[in-house]
Amino acid sequence: MSQHDFRTKALAIAEQRLPDSINKEDSLVEISGEKKTTIKNWLYSDKRPPRGKRLTIADRFGVDASYLFDNAPYSLPLTKFDESLNCYFVPELKLSQITCLSETAPLPVSARVTISLPAFILENMQSVEQTYCVVSSGIDYEPFITATDTIFFNTTAKRIKGNFYILVGSDTSIVRMENDGTLKCNQGKSVTLATNDKIIPIVITLSSGFANHAR
Repeated sequence: MSQHDFRTKALAIAEQRLPDSINKEDSLVEISGEKKTTIKNWLYSDKRPPRGKRLTIADRFGVDASYLFDNAPYSLPLTKFDESLNCYFVPELKLSQITCLSETAPLPVSARVTISLPAFILENMQSVEQTYCVVSSGIDYEPFITATDTIFFNTTAKRIKGNFYILVGSDTSIVRMENDGTLKCNQGKSVTLATNDKIIPIVITLSSGFANHAR
């Protein structure tokens, strides 16, 4: 991919996210968090961010690093595997961003959580890249999932009875699938899905002391 492709993509995302901004340099500064001199190098000196910063930069733009810097198709930020650490860097979302996963607009990520996923969890996913996490405050399911826990969910994971799920609908909440397939909220009441509701499997939960947040 040429340097021009990176510039074109970065500018297109900046225009989409900051449509009222007149100055392209200022738009890129605001989105990337980089200095204006760095932005000028991107635009006019055919330079790109060093490899060690590309994941962070792509997260700030709200797209996958392989799309922004390589020839991969357009995608929102994805979970990345680090061979040297033998662990995954999972995008951490805000609670309000969960509903945005079904959209195509850029989805800025401010942090990632480092985690090692055991084989039995990976076997239940079609794509580990579709793993995300969120702090459960506001949707906690006491006493199993507390408000300070970080919950990891995967949109391609199998639905297993007895497990917990994020219910995405008019309100976001956590439900549990009973052995008979019914869904129940934290108060023990059965939940009926509306037409546009969906449930996303929670694959693992970490307490605040174990979650390794990075950015």
